[in-house]
Amino acid sequence: MNFISDYFNKTKMTSHVSSILRRTSSIKRPNIRINVGNDGSYGSNEYIHKNFFEDENYQSILKCLDGGYEISIDLIEYMQEYCDLLQDINHRLTSYSNKWKSKLKHQPPLSSYHTTKRAQLQTVLSPEKLAELIRTRCDAIQQVIVTYKKQVNKMYSSERFGTTHKHYRTDLMKKLFKNANSSLIKISDKLEKLRKQEKEAQTALLDARIQCQNLELNETTSKSKLSRANDHQENKQRELQDIQEKITRTELEYNQEQETYREKATEIYQQCRELEEERLNQIRETLLKFIQAVYPSEYSTQQAAIYGDLLSNIKSQQDTLIDLDFWAQTYHVNILTKSISSETDENENTESQKPKKSQKNETANLTTIAENTNQSVVEDEHSLADKTTTSTKAKSKKKRNNTAEPSTPDTS
Repeated sequence: MNFISDYFNKTKMTSHVSSILRRTSSIKRPNIRINVGNDGSYGSNEYIHKNFFEDENYQSILKCLDGGYEISIDLIEYMQEYCDLLQDINHRLTSYSNKWKSKLKHQPPLSSYHTTKRAQLQTVLSPEKLAELIRTRCDAIQQVIVTYKKQVNKMYSSERFGTTHKHYRTDLMKKLFKNANSSLIKISDKLEKLRKQEKEAQTALLDARIQCQNLELNETTSKSKLSRANDHQENKQRELQDIQEKITRTELEYNQEQETYREKATEIYQQCRELEEERLNQIRETLLKFIQAVYPSEYSTQQAAIYGDLLSNIKSQQDTLIDLDFWAQTYHVNILTKSISSETDENENTESQKPKKSQKNETANLTTIAENTNQSVVEDEHSLADKTTTSTKAKSKKKRNNTAEPSTPDTS
């Protein structure tokens, strides 16, 4: 009876421990989330706490390869949206430049004229030149996108109906893992059956022992019946021992096969690692090309040249005094022209000795000057060229000198 009591106590304790373990395993573990930072870390997933070489945890690397398609699509989408932003800026700059070019053209000629108007024209054209640089960058980005799309389409084949994509080597790697793991799975199944048989044999042995105890306590039990019960108990004991010996041998076989599988799985993983390396390198090269397209080395130089040339042209070509003289000559304010010219008193005295032109000829000449100037501004708007006014300054100075110093007869 002590044996039966001890057995039931042990069974009860085992059942209690198993119940605790079941409850513990059923407790929902917190989803540990690692914040994404500059180190590129990531959150928890179904495989992060599992041994790669146990069960079918090799699925983790296969899902890694297949999941790369989504990462690639996100990168393509990012680059395309960035390119769209630049194209929008390009369109806005061009429209902005055209708007102000038109406004400048329709400004009142009394207040908008000559070198100052040319300087304004060059300024309002600068956004259009900047837009051209942006257009070049957009073209370069599109080329990067096209190249990367081809790589992605080659690496990831489309599944049925084109709804999902997987790596072109996933099926082969999965087959290799399954073949390598097949022997281990068979041994594992065999071990599971033996442990189930062990449990049944233990129950049968317990029943046989209880039956023997009951027969021993019964005074009416014959010796032959008691003997048969003891023999039955011994048989159950031997069956249990045989099963336990098989379990021991199978466990040893399982451990050996597990080492073999580890070696095979490691080799297959190395192949998957090379495929993943190829994918990551493609992303690396694409990012480098993208950055170079977004901000090429010559971009800052070209951008600086646009505004550097603009500043230089305004400083060298815009001349307020020339504009004032031009306005005075165009609208027949000769006295202001003489005053602005800052002629010496001697030149003013000799000016009166110069034969006067007829009013009709002077008016025709001034009209011609005004028409030629307006035509020059229109040509600037169409050609977008930066013209210098050096010749204009020279002609103006020469005209003043000719007016101030007419030829006089020799009185000596």
